[in-house]
Amino acid sequence: MALSQAARTRIVDEFIPRYPSKRAALMPALWLAQEEAGWLANETFEEIGELLDLHVTDVAAVASFYVMFHRRPVGELLIEVCENPSCYLAGSDATHARICERLGLPAGHGHGMQSTADGKYSVRPTECLAACDYAPVVQVNLRFHGPVRADDVEAFLDDPARFSIEGKPSFSMVAGPQALAVDGWEAGAPEDARSQGGSRASG
Repeated sequence: MALSQAARTRIVDEFIPRYPSKRAALMPALWLAQEEAGWLANETFEEIGELLDLHVTDVAAVASFYVMFHRRPVGELLIEVCENPSCYLAGSDATHARICERLGLPAGHGHGMQSTADGKYSVRPTECLAACDYAPVVQVNLRFHGPVRADDVEAFLDDPARFSIEGKPSFSMVAGPQALAVDGWEAGAPEDARSQGGSRASG
């Protein structure tokens, strides 16, 4: 899909002047294009390359490296199941298989993405989501949910918000459960934990 004139103008007038080189504006430009169209087509790579004086293969290489960029259309809800060790040991493979089964998609699809025929759901495994406390973790449109075990899948698909971990305590910090950090890990930690952390940092 072609970039809108508004997107082209923003890349040229806002993104490019912000960085020391045009190339440095590539990822923001890709993200903007994806927000606009929902995915990144080859035509989009060509247009961004022209704006940033980059070869289309350079643009495509960056888009291919990061899983957050979509090379083909995705569903309204993008469900990503973490497959790294903490989540895998907690049964994320079974969670992924059950989600696929519930949505009528073939399981065992490797690292590829699958989408339902109605375009509502896309499902794929993903790398670490950095929320191991709530393994197995599932991300839906960049929002974290967990734990979502195989037996939870029906309830999860019916109401994902029930499994949201946003605002819940984290159990991986010093001195027991703490609030999720807002500005540095110690933002939600009690005073004694901050002191311990400070002494370690200074030592």
